[in-house]
Amino acid sequence: MFLIKRNILVLLKNEFHLTRRANMDQFKMKQFAAGSCFSYILSSQEEALIIDPHISLLEEYAGYLAKEKLSLKFIVDTHTHADHFSLAAVMKKKYNAQILMHEKAVSSVADKRLKNDDKIALGSGSIRVIYTPGHTDDSVSFYADSRLFTGDVLLIGSVGRTDFQNGSPESMFNTLQKIKALPNATMIFPGHDYHEKRSSLLATEKNENPFLKENDKETFIKNMRAKVIPKPFNIDNIVRVNQKGEAALLEMISPKEAASLAQKNQRVKFLDVRSALEFAEVHIKDSINVPIDMISAKINDLSASGQAYIVLCRTGNRSPMAADMLIQSGIHDVKVMQGGMTRWQKEGLPVIKGQGGISLERQVRVIAGSLVLLGTLLSLTVHQGFVVIPIFVSCGLLFAGLTDNCLMGMLLMKLPYNKKLYKTKLGGGTCAMG
Repeated sequence: MFLIKRNILVLLKNEFHLTRRANMDQFKMKQFAAGSCFSYILSSQEEALIIDPHISLLEEYAGYLAKEKLSLKFIVDTHTHADHFSLAAVMKKKYNAQILMHEKAVSSVADKRLKNDDKIALGSGSIRVIYTPGHTDDSVSFYADSRLFTGDVLLIGSVGRTDFQNGSPESMFNTLQKIKALPNATMIFPGHDYHEKRSSLLATEKNENPFLKENDKETFIKNMRAKVIPKPFNIDNIVRVNQKGEAALLEMISPKEAASLAQKNQRVKFLDVRSALEFAEVHIKDSINVPIDMISAKINDLSASGQAYIVLCRTGNRSPMAADMLIQSGIHDVKVMQGGMTRWQKEGLPVIKGQGGISLERQVRVIAGSLVLLGTLLSLTVHQGFVVIPIFVSCGLLFAGLTDNCLMGMLLMKLPYNKKLYKTKLGGGTCAMG
């Protein structure tokens, strides 16, 4: 009898683990990256849902959906994005899928409104909606298979800023308490990361993320309000485009289509909106370089030329913004090259390469190495007190590694040469607190 009971318990235990594993695996997930922006496709039984689709990744999404033989059922934005164009309206038009957003989102294209604890049925499973205000008042996260897709609310080692789009440090604190109550084994998949990390464990974030570790609400609010960060570049236009779904009005073409069009029509010019440094390193022959933060100042010249423009950047994030700026200023013969210079080069199309400038990171390496070498030689040949130089440099590099703030780099950025080269890269803030 004991053996029979034991065998029954073993069978029940095995069935529990098999059921738990089946539930864990009910959704297949694919992560996509466009610079510091992440998006995700979840799928089950040939049905798919995409989270935070990015304007520069249309062909990547289309290729994956076709390869996996998936039917796109839902498109969800975790919130109204302020630093890049959403592809939601474009994908709705292409796939006839429903756009889902929180009930507080200002959107002309959303088909269904979400609220806390809603369930999104997909294939054999369902995805839980968690209302997570703080970064914005329309922010939602999605919980599926012990994975939490947090948008811009909880980031790896940080949180989203709370100083625009009805953001609130009070709401952010309450949201983080809600997230902390989830199982420690929950995998965190954010909408952004600026340090080349893709995911994290909630347990890790609870131990290491300073914003999650802060348990005093008043201190948290004070710290959030004390930090002043530049707003994302062109934020008002980006929000407008995303609220109205106007990205669907932009004409997107592939690099090969762009090359063919420019070859056939001399009126068509490539407008490269990358920084001067990026352009100097590699560019398309006869292209025009107007960094994105100089577009407004050059509008009259660009309009007077009477040319048609194919706008490009490095990966395809800045070019749609620049194209929208041209269109809003009355220049309508504009197309956007998908994938930017990265894809142009990947497809083997011709480029002109230059020496470019010395990157800031290399400048820091050269100067730090020179100071260490000089200090060591002087301490050996002149006076041992010069050993303070390499010690000082080592302390500075250690500080930079621990805090991600390089004092030497900050000083080098004051040089006119670096100000000019890096101007467009430092023209606006990110969506993170730090």
